[in-house]
Amino acid sequence: MRRLALALVLALLCAAPVASSEPAAVPASPQPSGVPWPSQAWPAAEPGPDVDRAALEQAYEHAFRTLGRAGVPNTRALLAVHRGRIVAERYADGFDAQTRFHSWSMAKSVTQALVGILVRQGRLEVGAPAPVPEWHGADDPRRVVTLNHLLHMTSGLDNADGQGGEGFGAQMLFGDGAADQVAFASDVALTREPDTHWAYSTATSNIVAWIVQQEVGGTPEALLGFLHRELLDPLGMRRTIPEFDAAGHYLGGGFVWASAHDWARFGYLYLRDGVWEGSRILPEGWLDYTTTAAPAPNNSVHTAHFWINAQARPGQFEILPGAPPSAFCASGAYGQYVCMVPTHDLLVVRLGEMQGIDWPELRSPIVELIAAFPPLPEAP
Repeated sequence: MRRLALALVLALLCAAPVASSEPAAVPASPQPSGVPWPSQAWPAAEPGPDVDRAALEQAYEHAFRTLGRAGVPNTRALLAVHRGRIVAERYADGFDAQTRFHSWSMAKSVTQALVGILVRQGRLEVGAPAPVPEWHGADDPRRVVTLNHLLHMTSGLDNADGQGGEGFGAQMLFGDGAADQVAFASDVALTREPDTHWAYSTATSNIVAWIVQQEVGGTPEALLGFLHRELLDPLGMRRTIPEFDAAGHYLGGGFVWASAHDWARFGYLYLRDGVWEGSRILPEGWLDYTTTAAPAPNNSVHTAHFWINAQARPGQFEILPGAPPSAFCASGAYGQYVCMVPTHDLLVVRLGEMQGIDWPELRSPIVELIAAFPPLPEAP
């Protein structure tokens, strides 16, 4: 069924719509009536009477209990948005709503949003061969790799992250490939047939980010202009900053900085099916694409640069065991989370630090927090 769903979504997304630089107006928003749009400021409210406040407070205490370096709590920011309003928000000492937090791999989800905008504008097709000129020689096997393969990390390219400081991802980010990360990421062989094997790859995300940058003008200035015009400014994400490598390439695999409120705005766009204040930012069907597992036998939890809360295959990371199956997340190293729970009209942002051994201590309070909120009467 997953493969059938993905095929239907791809068929929809590969049919290029009429190009437009303006967000598409939607005649009637599919979202609940009366939801706020925090384009200027997040509205705050007390948790509703159907929220278990004692459980909510216990989850917050649990989240800030584990101490990291210098005795600072590993969780530096934790907020919950219920029915469009911030109902719980807390920061560790020294951090607040103005602090910019490192995305790590949540940047991949931001890059996915930029692809979605270009798909909506008719400028990219996910089913088309990836526009990397070096891959399109007559005898180059990489010419079969599509943007869809890259988004799903099922390209078959030999650029998976690997483990430790000698892994491909570490060498690209901090070693021999750091000065021109796209050249390093793309100069690899095709070792598997696409869609037969999933392998997590920050290098692949940097290639996708480069494709976006080339489509909008190629320069850092062009990428920044597009990012602000099409995503950050409409959503009111005013404290978001992307990074570039020495060659001027947008590091869309792991280097975006934003405040907790901005990360919440980003997640809210996906919680609201890609619509913002009556305008469609992401194309019709993009949420289904975002929440459909990549079509590889060894994958069940990773989608197009997001994670879904499904039963993980052996060797895969399970994003929120114990949380509702509807949950899907942008996730980054050291426990960066933006999680959307459509069945509860709930959004949770957790930012900070952590060590790998602390994963249970990270995920347990988030699951506890979600459990304090009721599902919708007729949950999708």
